Amino acid sequence: MVDILIRACFFLLMVILGYGMKKIGVLSKEDGVAVARVVLNITLPCAILVSFKTFVFEWTYMIIPLISFAANWLMLGTGYLISKRGGRDDRIFYMLELPAYNIGNFTLPFVSGILGATGVVATCLFDMGNSPMCLGINFIITALILGENPGRSPLRSVLTIFKKPSFTVYFTMLILSIFSIHLPDVIFDFASMVSPANGPMAMIMIGLMLEFSSDKSKVKEVVIVNAIRLALAALIAFLFFTFTPFPYEVRKAVAITAFSPISSASPAFVSELKGDVELVGFASTVSIVISLILMPLLFTLI
Repeated sequence: MVDILIRACFFLLMVILGYGMKKIGVLSKEDGVAVARVVLNITLPCAILVSFKTFVFEWTYMIIPLISFAANWLMLGTGYLISKRGGRDDRIFYMLELPAYNIGNFTLPFVSGILGATGVVATCLFDMGNSPMCLGINFIITALILGENPGRSPLRSVLTIFKKPSFTVYFTMLILSIFSIHLPDVIFDFASMVSPANGPMAMIMIGLMLEFSSDKSKVKEVVIVNAIRLALAALIAFLFFTFTPFPYEVRKAVAITAFSPISSASPAFVSELKGDVELVGFASTVSIVISLILMPLLFTLI
C-alpha cells in the first residue's frame, strides 16, 4: 500500500510539474498537445498491449462495458431532467457534461502506471462501453432534443472510436483473447520497452492542459455537475466492488475508473452546438482536479 501511495504521489507531482512549467513559460499548452499525440498514439497503445499479454478472457467480463454504457444513459437522462426548465445553454451543458468519462487521456495512464495488467484490461473494458457514448451518441441525442440536425449517424459515431489507436489496440487484443490467439513475444518485448514512459508523459500532459480561469458566476453549475457525477461514481464503485464476483484487481480498477473526469471530447461537441465552451472548460478542469485527488486515495484505501 505504501508503494502505491508513493507512486500515486509521484504522478501528482508530475502533473504539478507540467502545470508549473507552463506557468513559468518553459512549456506551453501547445506543447501539451504535442505530448498528447505521443501518448495517445504510441505509449498508451503499448501499455495496453503489454497488459493483455497474460489476460485470459471470460464472458462475464462483458458486464463491465454494459455498466459504463448504462451509466452514460442514466446521466444523459439526468441531464435532460435537470435542464428541462432551463435555457438552451443549460440543456447543452448538463446533457454533455454529466455523462461520459475521460478514460483514454486520463484514467488509463493512471492505472497503467499503478495497477497490474488485469486492472488495465478492466479499465479498457469500462471504456469500451463509454467510448461510443462520449464520442458521438451523447452529442446526437442532445442535438435531436434541441431540434437540430446532428450531422452524423449513430453508426458513424461508433466507428469514430476506431480512430483512437488505444481503442483499436484493446479491441483487437480482446478479440484475439476470445479466440486464444497469441501474438509473437517480440511484439510484447517492444511494447514493454515503450510502455514505462506512458505514465510520466501522460501526467505532464495533463498538467500542461489544466486551465483555471472562468466566470465565477458559473460555479453553481460546475458544483452541481461534479456532485452528481461523484454520487453516481460512488454508487457504481460500491456496488461493483462489494457485490460482483470478479477478482480483486478487476473490482478495484472498475471502482477507481468510475471516478474518471469529464470526457475530453465534451468541449468540442459543446462548441459545435454553440454552447458555453468556457463553462465546460471550467467544469472539466475542476473534474480533473477532483479525480487527481480521489484516485490516489482510492488506490491506497481499496
